[in-house]
Amino acid sequence: MGIETTPPSRTRQPKAVRESDILAAAYRIFSEKGYEKAAMSEIAKGAGVAEGTIYKHFSNKQDLLARVIAGFYKKLIDNTENSLIGTKGIENQLRAVIARHIHTFFEDIGLCRLLLQEVRPLNNYPHSEMHQLTRRYSEILLRVIQEGITTKEIRDDISPKTIRDMIFGCLEHAGWNVLTTNAPPIDRDKLTNEIITITLNGLAPPATEPADFDRNLQRLEQLVNRLENN
Repeated sequence: MGIETTPPSRTRQPKAVRESDILAAAYRIFSEKGYEKAAMSEIAKGAGVAEGTIYKHFSNKQDLLARVIAGFYKKLIDNTENSLIGTKGIENQLRAVIARHIHTFFEDIGLCRLLLQEVRPLNNYPHSEMHQLTRRYSEILLRVIQEGITTKEIRDDISPKTIRDMIFGCLEHAGWNVLTTNAPPIDRDKLTNEIITITLNGLAPPATEPADFDRNLQRLEQLVNRLENN
């Protein structure tokens, strides 16, 4: 009589590992296909789990999307705050925030497309964790601007929120052009420098151009001469 053997039990991954695999697969597929075209069956296949397993960790597809976006924003917030550590001066701080934003856009262009085109129009977006994280991220730039006002590097007669919205509006518009048109690739350094120049110096030309300075100097010399002659 042969010896009976018990079939080996199937190794089961820890819950945290399964969630991590599902989120990684969802991140990739949402980025590639968008929210509407992403299938839960495809995400399950990419994570190496049964489709039913996803619903043991996430209540539905939108819950899974929210977790993916939350992970994206938490990473962006941490990276942006870290880039400001030890950075002094309003110009350098603005450069750090803007450069990080542009870098993230091109590093995660698929997910940024998802955010702009599919996530924000969702009915529950204004009341979601995704929106709260968006606000938390935007408050980093707001703090930089407020600090610049405190140190008198930025004028105090313009609302910090207006300055923040202008900067992010410019960045978002540039991003939309990349996503929706055949516009040439963004020159990242040029865009960063232009935003900083407009923010810190405004659009008006310098008060005294070289030619104006020469003319004013001539007038001053003529006035001195007249006074001396009199």
